[in-house]
Amino acid sequence: MQQMLNIIPIIIILLSASLQGKTVNWNTLPLGKKVTESLNEEPYTHSRVSSKDDSTQALHFIGAGLHPKSCSFALIKLSRYEDYSKFLSFIKTSAYDEQKQRIILKLSHTLLPFDMGLNFVLPRIKGPGTYPFRFDRGFLKGLKGAIHVSKHKERCLFYSEAHWEGPDSGINNQVFGFFSQALGKIAFERLFRISQTL
Repeated sequence: MQQMLNIIPIIIILLSASLQGKTVNWNTLPLGKKVTESLNEEPYTHSRVSSKDDSTQALHFIGAGLHPKSCSFALIKLSRYEDYSKFLSFIKTSAYDEQKQRIILKLSHTLLPFDMGLNFVLPRIKGPGTYPFRFDRGFLKGLKGAIHVSKHKERCLFYSEAHWEGPDSGINNQVFGFFSQALGKIAFERLFRISQTL
């Protein structure tokens, strides 16, 4: 009996690890029915920023969108991270190091409390699957997440989730949540728009 009790936590850990690696699809979207159905019309983003105390902050971000085209068509442009400065006005420069799988972006927008640089690891998205990303330096160091890409009928579903906890950024929680959610929505909408044509 004691051996069974010792094995149960191991089984739970293995099951949760295997679930984390599964690609989120239309049927497993962790969104309410109303929000999921709204993806047929427009992308959805939600950002929540909280503080445990005066010295730390935590961010939880989710975004989802149902692209009008197939994944193979949409990804012709969406996988070109180095061209994002041509697609999004708030990205001033964009580059991608294929060997290190590293994206380097410089952002500037009236919604941002200050201009910022992002330098993070993300494999090039080439088709349906799960693509983990992580910020290992600079602003939001320690942020981790994943982009899930899956087919839904003749369209392509994108679902992204990111979590971060770290030292207080100096940005008010509500402002932080607002700009991350708003820019996420703008990015989804504009990237979907430009990737509907070759």
